Amino acid sequence: MIERFSVKIKGKSVSILKGEDRKVFYIHSSGSDAKQWRYQLEKIGGYSIDLPNHGKSEGSEITSIDDYAYYVNEAIKLTCKSAVIVGHSLGGAIAQKFYLNYPERCLGLVLVGTGARLRVLPEILENLKVSPENAIDKILEMGFYEKTGHYEETKKKYLKNRDVLYLDLSLCDKFDLLDGYRDGRITIDAPTLIIVGREDKLTPVKYAEFFKNHIPNSELIIIDDAGHMVMLEKPEEFNSALSSFLTKILS
Repeated sequence: MIERFSVKIKGKSVSILKGEDRKVFYIHSSGSDAKQWRYQLEKIGGYSIDLPNHGKSEGSEITSIDDYAYYVNEAIKLTCKSAVIVGHSLGGAIAQKFYLNYPERCLGLVLVGTGARLRVLPEILENLKVSPENAIDKILEMGFYEKTGHYEETKKKYLKNRDVLYLDLSLCDKFDLLDGYRDGRITIDAPTLIIVGREDKLTPVKYAEFFKNHIPNSELIIIDDAGHMVMLEKPEEFNSALSSFLTKILS
């Protein structure tokens, strides 16, 4: 059973979904919310945050990925104290920053459909301002392997939250740790699982392979017949990979 509760961070209400009590903390992607992880909460458990300005959380001024990482850290302090951090896309960028800023709270990382750099096509950012539906259609065509109910659900969510989606994608576009990994200034020592859909056009498999080559204690899982939204498109395969990893980390 999934329950919802809120915590106060900097005077703002931050909404969290909780499955079985487990030291796993999920961070959603741009323009999304905690429900993106419902299949994982149902079968695996843990906590899933509505980032500020998303879902049922109150609005807050966010100017960087580090700002989001701060809210994640405060939410973890108020819930499970420390956790395996599971982040998708924008959430994967936040997860990396969380590890770098608050390593004592990170038991492991799961980087899903994300990268060390997350450039966004200029026409997508431009069109989100002048022709949001066209921009969102482009994102979804690149993000889903097939048009399913999840595709339509996500489109409605993006259209409703298009200003937040624009902010999130703008922050992704500025996110760049690539050279830090390459020259050794950034090192991740935590056990890390990397998951990507084989047909992901937004954060292609080569992004995941970069992590595998630069994070020593890492494992790469590529899931067939899935795109960027792999946790929704292939929940059984995703959950199997995540469960195996968590068994090793949390046992």
